[in-house]
Amino acid sequence: MVSCTWVKDDTDDCPYGFWLKLHYSYNILDVEAAPKYVQDAYVYVYDADGKYIKRIFATQDALKSDNYKVRVEGLPEGDYQFVVWSGIGNSEYAVSSDTQMFDDFRISLVGADAGYSQELPDLYYGYLPKVHFDDSYATYDVELMKNTNQLSCLAVALSDDTEMNPDDFDMRVVTANGTMDARNQLVSDAEITYTPFVKDSVTFEDVDYGTLHGVQFSISTLRLLKDTDCRVILERKSSGQNVFNVSIPEYIGMIGSLYTNLGRKLTVQEYLDRQDFYTIVFYLSGDLDKLLQLRVNSWRLRSINHLKL
Repeated sequence: MVSCTWVKDDTDDCPYGFWLKLHYSYNILDVEAAPKYVQDAYVYVYDADGKYIKRIFATQDALKSDNYKVRVEGLPEGDYQFVVWSGIGNSEYAVSSDTQMFDDFRISLVGADAGYSQELPDLYYGYLPKVHFDDSYATYDVELMKNTNQLSCLAVALSDDTEMNPDDFDMRVVTANGTMDARNQLVSDAEITYTPFVKDSVTFEDVDYGTLHGVQFSISTLRLLKDTDCRVILERKSSGQNVFNVSIPEYIGMIGSLYTNLGRKLTVQEYLDRQDFYTIVFYLSGDLDKLLQLRVNSWRLRSINHLKL
């Protein structure tokens, strides 16, 4: 060799740093959807004992430029756990104790004690348990779960000559799911009443009954849990009487077990967490005083062997 100056190092393309790679494939289609739906990321860093260390915020532009990875730096070598939230910066959500211990973290719906009648902004949650941080290159996957749902509830009459006026009915969803902790578990038994952000007349073609007329109620809720009661109630305003009062997770769970993922049946809770949009059709008697059957998405449940009214 004539000169050692011919030899030089080029490390521009070498991977570096400690990264959290965000995914949102925990959905009913089992497809990666983070680039389409995840708007930002708040990463809460705790040590192995749950002590708060720091919070990292990544905007949507930053996530896109880094291929939906968030870099973590400036930590002493050791074991840490990471909680990721997307959407908590929206004014509809309140975060308390966000700089204290892991077990003290709370996120809740603002003003929920007075009822909620808006379309909820998307909220996502992810958790990475204890991993080791040092100066070596590492990328860890964090799977996000969507914490918001939208219910499109249709109340229709099984009668050609029955009209339903939207002003004659009120619908509400009542459940205790307004406050979550850092494990994404409910920590309050205070009930929230969700009411429609849209209510309007609807006409649609039913595969069994032809053209039906009724009322459509669009309602947003936070995470649904199979072991937490969630009631959907239709009230006739003229009498103040309930036409029906039924448990949503119970009937959604009946169809959830019919879905599979990678050859295995979904549990009820996994179906509730993967599915974020439900079309629920409530079929009423001609006098509008009785629920005869209902349909959740494409599955019909008949009163003779399914409904508990």
